[in-house]
Amino acid sequence: MNDEQYQTPNEEKSKTRRRVAFFLIILGSAILYFVWANFLDFGKVTLYGEAPFKAELFGVETFFCVDSPCELKAKTGNYQVIISKENFQQDLIPMDFKLWKTTPYTLAFKVNPYIEETDVIPEKEKEILYDIMFNEETKNYKLFDKSDSLKKALTYFTEEIKDSKIFGSKYSAIVIENPKTATESQLKAYTVNLAIKAKTPLPAFDYAGITEWKFSPDGNLFQFKTADSDYWWLMDLSAKNISAPTQTKIENTLKTDWIYGNEIMVMSQNFTLNLYNPRQGAFKNLGTFTEIKEYPQDIIAGSNGGVVYVETKDKKFRIILQ
Repeated sequence: MNDEQYQTPNEEKSKTRRRVAFFLIILGSAILYFVWANFLDFGKVTLYGEAPFKAELFGVETFFCVDSPCELKAKTGNYQVIISKENFQQDLIPMDFKLWKTTPYTLAFKVNPYIEETDVIPEKEKEILYDIMFNEETKNYKLFDKSDSLKKALTYFTEEIKDSKIFGSKYSAIVIENPKTATESQLKAYTVNLAIKAKTPLPAFDYAGITEWKFSPDGNLFQFKTADSDYWWLMDLSAKNISAPTQTKIENTLKTDWIYGNEIMVMSQNFTLNLYNPRQGAFKNLGTFTEIKEYPQDIIAGSNGGVVYVETKDKKFRIILQ
């Protein structure tokens, strides 16, 4: 037996101690990694939203939130979190779980549009009727609200508006002459801002050919049909220099109604509901509702566009959008 193969008892003990130490280091590292991975390496997010809802960390874990706020705990990192709620659209939200920190997220649930029959639909705002009469005191012609027993002047015209035709709303009115008394280029036409009692001449157009019309909720936009056009027209009454009416992309056979924010709900002939932004000329499809079997006689949009009422000859419907 040579010297290299022979080991003293002390050398054997030293070698054993080294082996034990190495094993303990490996074991300690494994324990430390286990503790880190399972107990220390985590972050939290707090979800605020209308409970109950479900939050799924894509491919990792699913949380069922019965109360709000709802706290999720996971290993640190960025996750794609699928948020789902009955009768609402599913949403995919990137969330960051930061080490030993809690990050808040506010959820905005969007309803899956659905339709149901209803017995009652809201009444449309009644048309405000205006008229013009000669004022003996000022020797001018005054515009007044026909429901006002005092007939207080809303604005004055120095010249007579012969056989006037008036389109009125709460905030705006359009006053035109009867075409029998003037050619299109000669025809007097004004818009009246009723809030400040100011009138502005309108550019030449065959306003007398208007067959149907609607003001936006704030009175700044005027949407109308004419007998000789296949599309609705639009005029911006808020501009400093009012331009001639422009033709929109909305066919005149479609039913429409304004919502606040100056957008237009449009019901097409195949019962598809769209939201039209007149300033951008863009449509947003909100869904097709085949439960409606006959062409609507009218649609009425809720003020914020969350509900749209549809009336046909025999039935009434309510479409929930928000």
